[in-house]
Amino acid sequence: MSSKKLVTDGRPARNKEGKAREHAPFLFLLPALLVVFAVLIFPIIFSLIVSTFDWPLSEGAGARRFVGLGNYIGLTKDPEFWNSLKLQLGFIFVAIPLELLLGFAAALLLNREFFGARLVRSLLLLPVFFLPILSGMTWRFMLQPRYGPLNALLLKLGAPEITWLGNPVTAYIAIIIQDIWRMWPFMFMLLYAGLTAIPQEMIEAAEIDGAGFWKKLRSVIIPLLTPTILTAILLRIIDALRVFSEVYVMTEGGPGTSTMLFSLYTHRQAFGYQKVGMASSMAIFLLILSIVFALTLVRKNMSLDVLEEKAGG
Repeated sequence: MSSKKLVTDGRPARNKEGKAREHAPFLFLLPALLVVFAVLIFPIIFSLIVSTFDWPLSEGAGARRFVGLGNYIGLTKDPEFWNSLKLQLGFIFVAIPLELLLGFAAALLLNREFFGARLVRSLLLLPVFFLPILSGMTWRFMLQPRYGPLNALLLKLGAPEITWLGNPVTAYIAIIIQDIWRMWPFMFMLLYAGLTAIPQEMIEAAEIDGAGFWKKLRSVIIPLLTPTILTAILLRIIDALRVFSEVYVMTEGGPGTSTMLFSLYTHRQAFGYQKVGMASSMAIFLLILSIVFALTLVRKNMSLDVLEEKAGG
């Protein structure tokens, strides 16, 4: 009787212990999940809700009212929206390929040991650690028409004074060059890490077969480095879609709307025109655009993995 009682009395305790062990991982994950919800999920849900309202920033501008998809329809009819989207995509498709080329060339050049190699690699990364607003202020000073060092050099050479940030074309080129200067070392860092991970035996085998530099690059290095390249491009696109501080400091979107990138126009909608609902709909559009870029590059990366598995099989 006593042994049966012990068994029956022990079962609830063991069941409780088993359930506690099952729920333990969720309890440990709960703080992280709460942080993710507060920082990431809740703002997206709130922005989605606000985007369905005509939501003035100040009470004096009128009452809030539900408009459904009205803000999204209004965006399609807004020429400034299309102009900002065109400038943003132009910024991405010009700056990022050039950053990739510069970073790849530097990674190939420095993928060898020489005196001071570590110091050179470290110094190359310095622009990445510049705060965006500090980078924008530095370039604004450099391009200042009367006191900037670039114009001072041109004046000494007999060239006329140029208002770099006062001309629509040169201002747009300037914000692209500023981004290339600051972010190409980021590409270098990722691509250099990818190059060091390539097995040296494969490169040596290609050299034994008589492959020169360009053939090794085309047949061995680039195919093995493609996943790293796609990852670097994806990270830079997501970062470039939300570029704001440096451009705002340099030009504030001007002259006119020649450098009014998507994020700057979103800021103007919210705090210039005081249309929070319209700005939220632009933020949701930017999120969708980021997801499209991410899915495209991730699918490309996954298809390369499938091809490698088939080739290996």
